[in-house]
Amino acid sequence: MGVAGFANIETFSFDIDSIYTHDAWRGRIRASAGVGASLAPDAVAVFDAELAAMLARRWPEDPMRVPHRVFAAIGIAP
Repeated sequence: MGVAGFANIETFSFDIDSIYTHDAWRGRIRASAGVGASLAPDAVAVFDAELAAMLARRWPEDPMRVPHRVFAAIGIAP
């Protein structure tokens, strides 16, 4: 931002919990570039089944809380 000429640059961050059902979380992960966009359909199905089993075993609460960190930068435009 500084190179682009912005002034009075400030940053901040905060943590929030987003609520996801297991199905919704699996859908989000399947849609990610590292899974759905890069694996063959049969590999996506295997990955999804393994993820479902892991969620049930390690995070049995459904819906579950998924921690997220929000980062923001603000400044005055040139």
